[in-house]
Amino acid sequence: MKNLGHKIKIIFILHTLCFLFTAPLTVMAENQEKGVLLFQRKVKKILNNSCLKKNNFGIKVYSLDRGEAIIELRAKKLFIPASNLKILTTAVALETLGPNYRFPTSLFTDGNLEDEVLNGNLYIQGHGDPKFVTEQMWLLVNKLRNLPIRKITGNIIGDDSFFDNKKRVKTWIKNPGAQAYEAPLGALSFNFNTVQAYVSPGIKAGNKPKIIIEPDTEYITLDNQAKTLKPGKRNRLIVNRVEHNGFDEITVSGGITLSQARAQYFLNITDPTQYTLSVLKKYLAHAGIKFTGKIEQRRVPEGAMKLLTHDSEPLTLALQGLNKFSNNFVAEQILKTIGAEKYGQPGTTLKGLKAFKEYLIKLGYQQNQYQVLDGSGLSRQNRLSPQIIIDVLRHVKNDLGVYPEFVSALGVMGVDGNVKNRMRGVKSSERARVKTGTLNFVSALSGYFQSRDDETFAFSILMNSLKCSNGRIKKLQDQIIREGLKLRRIPTGSIITEKKEKKSSSSILAP
Repeated sequence: MKNLGHKIKIIFILHTLCFLFTAPLTVMAENQEKGVLLFQRKVKKILNNSCLKKNNFGIKVYSLDRGEAIIELRAKKLFIPASNLKILTTAVALETLGPNYRFPTSLFTDGNLEDEVLNGNLYIQGHGDPKFVTEQMWLLVNKLRNLPIRKITGNIIGDDSFFDNKKRVKTWIKNPGAQAYEAPLGALSFNFNTVQAYVSPGIKAGNKPKIIIEPDTEYITLDNQAKTLKPGKRNRLIVNRVEHNGFDEITVSGGITLSQARAQYFLNITDPTQYTLSVLKKYLAHAGIKFTGKIEQRRVPEGAMKLLTHDSEPLTLALQGLNKFSNNFVAEQILKTIGAEKYGQPGTTLKGLKAFKEYLIKLGYQQNQYQVLDGSGLSRQNRLSPQIIIDVLRHVKNDLGVYPEFVSALGVMGVDGNVKNRMRGVKSSERARVKTGTLNFVSALSGYFQSRDDETFAFSILMNSLKCSNGRIKKLQDQIIREGLKLRRIPTGSIITEKKEKKSSSSILAP
């Protein structure tokens, strides 16, 4: 009996300890589940907004740690993704070209270099560098001067054959304006194929405004018909770009008041190669290299001697401009480069899209399950689903060879890029790394966020046929991410899936 009593005491102690350990875990799991349900109810309330009354949107939030979705609403439906398409462009670029890929720009001659004189033509050959900007041009010219070269007797010739001659994507809107976001494409390009116009009021009313064009080259001419106005008078200032044969003209009309601050305008140009050559000519003069010849366009001849090659910054840095500021020009230049490197020169949009197709096949998608017609998302004929974007984000997250560069290229909520002012001041906003997307009546937001318990999520929100301003829509998207940042770790079994939506009319998954 004594032994029996002893055993009963041991069993009682073990049951007590078991209760003490499991009871808190059970309560914790219940609290976590309640947190998820609360999150889902809040998201439902956010989405029940007059801006979205057509219900033409899809959303998916997926736990990368657990491999489960906590929200799926029309996740497989196709939508216009706008610049969320750049997520696919970035993933394919990193996998195909590699994070450290560099775009070369080379100088050749068909003559000889003697006593600091280049006796012959100077050829510049571009390979699609999307960030061949002022600083890079200066480095190239300084390398040339330090060969050393002080005079060029022949002509300056541009070779842009690394790409085809199509400057725009077929499915973009016809007859584009001078907006910088619609800059033309070219293997030999400069400063994103844009110019800047600075307009300041004159000294007194009636005077013409003072206008500075940067860069100031022979390729750009100016027609200033604007006037300086007295304070209080209204007359809109109009700055435009007009295409001519071999050059572009900046026209300025309307008025600017005496009290008005200096205005800055970005305008695209129409002939990338001619524009780049004119800048090279100008910079040669600044570097003290004499040149009196002509500017031409043709291929580098066989047997030409390479003088030097200037390599771009690594692809990783170009991708930051692509995603943080949603640069369309960078996206399309990279797309054509992917095509050239993977399938041979010249690089074309179609070759780049072929690489996209192969990438999506690896993820389990056939061509009839999506539509991708460019690399930037500028085409309104593009179609992706939140599910496809989630699968791209998942695939990238599992590849340590590209994931660090991929996530570092995304915008940091409230910190940088075009989301610098979104969720600013919100605690832990930097835990959301995102890509935006905006077209008329279209808004998108996709990327990653990390909850307060360090659980990592991939998410995609695609919204079309909007009934209010993009400003209001962005606030709704931000509210969803804010709620996600507050999430506690999710217990297995608390997930709501689309299959259950038919059983519960109160589920946020009801279409």
